[in-house]
Amino acid sequence: MKSASSRRYLAGAGVAGLLVLATGAMAMPAFTDWSAPADIESLPGSSSDVNSASIDGCASISPNGLTLAFNSFRSGNQQIYLAHRSSTSEGFGAPEMLPEPVNGPAQEFCPTIMQGNRLYFSSSRGGDPGDIYVSKLGPKGWSAPQNLGSSVNAAGSVEESATFYEDEDGREVLLFSRRPPGPLVGPNGKVYQSVGGAPATLVGGGVNSSSSDNRPSVTHDGKTIFWDSQRTGSLGGPDIWYATRGSTSETWGQAVHLSQVSTAAADTRPYVSWDGETLIVSANNDMWISTREKAAGK
Repeated sequence: MKSASSRRYLAGAGVAGLLVLATGAMAMPAFTDWSAPADIESLPGSSSDVNSASIDGCASISPNGLTLAFNSFRSGNQQIYLAHRSSTSEGFGAPEMLPEPVNGPAQEFCPTIMQGNRLYFSSSRGGDPGDIYVSKLGPKGWSAPQNLGSSVNAAGSVEESATFYEDEDGREVLLFSRRPPGPLVGPNGKVYQSVGGAPATLVGGGVNSSSSDNRPSVTHDGKTIFWDSQRTGSLGGPDIWYATRGSTSETWGQAVHLSQVSTAAADTRPYVSWDGETLIVSANNDMWISTREKAAGK
């Protein structure tokens, strides 16, 4: 039986929730600078329960901008929650924990909502500290989560923060990070990609460094990537960085510090919305939001 949360997600999915990627030829517009991050509960009409007294974060937004997915320890175990809203000008309502088979006795974290009502998330259910799984919401509820397999998930490591784009050849490209088990902001994480389901390889260009690089998010045209990094130039803990390129066939350019969104705290998993106008960041055990607008005349 579907939960109320699942029913509202189906009702709110709209056209954007049913699209295939089909993004290779769609370039993002030019934008203004990002605003200073604000508590996500500062959005008009937001529930006061979106951020809790526990640890909340590693969030994503559905392609239509109406559903927020995140992990939280508020139940005493790390689980995945959804919160909904009626329009992108409103705040999100009270979060609801997803039912089984998505949540269970294991640690479930870093969810990503994709087209076709797909939910990608990390879980320790298979014995590894964090493999990436996918579940799909259908008329009878969420499907049994499927492990993405050895092309993506490596034994003994944590894979997290799935993000996608379609390249110029029409292939779906999955990006994610892989790090050793242990602290969320520990060392040695790296960003990987799997092209069309092929075995994952390290992302080239300026994304990976000699420090720790984790939790990527890519714009739907595949030309801008955001991630958190502890590289030289950060303000303390991990900060938010980004890189760009002219086409999906090019290597990523030099990493740029997103200073207006970063703080001396640990700033992690920057998730960029489908329209490119919203960035969700995790910091101080809460979720924060930064916005930008399409540049005038663009």
